[in-house]
Formats: sequence, C-alpha cells, structure tokens
Amino acid sequence: MNFMNIDSVLPWSRFPDVQGIKANAMERQQDFMHWWNDLRMEMLKLQESAQVFALLEREIQYLGFDFYAYGIRHSIPFTRPKTEIYGSYPQPWMERYQQQNYAAIDPSILNGLRSTEMVVWNDVLFGKGSVLWGEAQDWGLRVGATVPIRTPDGALSVLSVARRNTAISAVEREVIRLRLRCIIELAAGRLSELGHSNTQSDPQELSAREREILQWTADGKSSGEIALILGISVNTVNFHLKVIQKKFGAANKTLAAAYAAVLGLI
Repeated sequence: MNFMNIDSVLPWSRFPDVQGIKANAMERQQDFMHWWNDLRMEMLKLQESAQVFALLEREIQYLGFDFYAYGIRHSIPFTRPKTEIYGSYPQPWMERYQQQNYAAIDPSILNGLRSTEMVVWNDVLFGKGSVLWGEAQDWGLRVGATVPIRTPDGALSVLSVARRNTAISAVEREVIRLRLRCIIELAAGRLSELGHSNTQSDPQELSAREREILQWTADGKSSGEIALILGISVNTVNFHLKVIQKKFGAANKTLAAAYAAVLGLI
C-alpha cells in the first residue's frame, strides 16, 4: 500500500500558526495567573474592610463597569433573612432596594440559592421582577452580571457589577466570569478574616453530645428515644436541648435543629 506524504497534500501555509495560537493561549493564562496572585497578595495586606471594598471598586472599574455591590444574605432567620449590601451603587437606589426588600425577589440573588454560576442581567432573567428591573435601569444599572458563592457558615455572598450601557459580549463574558469569581472569593475570605459583619453573626459551637442529640432530633426522634439510643436519662436529653435552643435563640428543638443544619453544624 502506498502512503501519500501528508505534507504534500495539506498546504500548511494556508492554516493558522498552531504553535502561535498555543503560545498566545499560554501567555493569556500566565497573565491571568499573575493578575490573580498579585490581587491575592494585595488583599492579604489589607487591614480594614473599607480597604477591601476600595480594592473591589478598583478591580470592577478595570473590568469596565461603573458600579458594584457586594451583598450577603444570611441563612437565618428563614423568613425575611437579613441582607447586607455594600458598594458603589447610587445611595438612594440602595436605600430604596432595602426599603422594598427587593432582595427577596431579586432573581440575580435568588439564582445563587440554587446555582453558583454567573448570571447576566436581561429581560428574561427579571421576568417576574419587572418593577425592580425597571427601577434599576432608571438609576443607570442597565447592563450587569452577578456572581454568587456560599460562605462556610451557609450564608450567600453575591458580587454584582453594572454599567450604564455597552452590552456584555460573548468574549467579554468569559473574562468577567473568571475574574469576578476570583475577586469575590478573595474578598469574602479576607472580610471573614478581618471579622467583618458579612459573616453569620454569633456563630455557635456545639459540644459532641449536643451535636449528637441534635442529629437524632433532626431525624425525628423524641427525647425518650434519644435517651435510649445514647444510654442517658430523658432529663439529660431535655437539659441539652434547652441549652441548644438558648444558643440559637430558637423557640423549640425542631427550629434549633433546622438552624444547625443550615449552618452546617450537624
């Protein structure tokens, strides 16, 4: 069987420089890693939360956006959970947003309860929140994106960026997604280290016995059943449950177990 010389069949001069493409890709990756490492080192040097937010604003502007908002939605209480927002959005709009409790219906935030993927704002996303979307656009927040992450205490942190015009292109979207993910993770970590209020207030610690009792409570066991399982008295079980309820400020043991589960303590 005769084999043709592939070099004589394929005129390589008519194809892109494959090696050049690979080199450009590696260069972009190196640039990204240098940017990430520089930002990480800079973040570690910051000693105040205000400095973290100033750094956030700088990075957002480098990405071509006019405004940013860093929000934290606490996991408890379950009804009307506390939401804190920091950033450079117009102050009257931030006050309006809080007064109307828009965080409860904001799809860019609610998306973070079920996914960690970035969402780009559009009419479809805000379909059920058209009033919110219309008011946001009136304040110049017409083009934007939101990236969510879950913090170790079960709270939801989101980083939103916005600008007045210029739609986010497909190419720009990937760059924004990667950089915003890095920015929010580094910022959330540093704010937590600095003891900023974006972490769940009054984190609770459970003893091994309390955790054990709460786990069985969450499984629907009664105090009597838990006493038999653990080989302790019913009074001891009830004593621990009262201590646990006080720690969480919970009205009953079921609510205490629910709080502990959400916070990742059981």
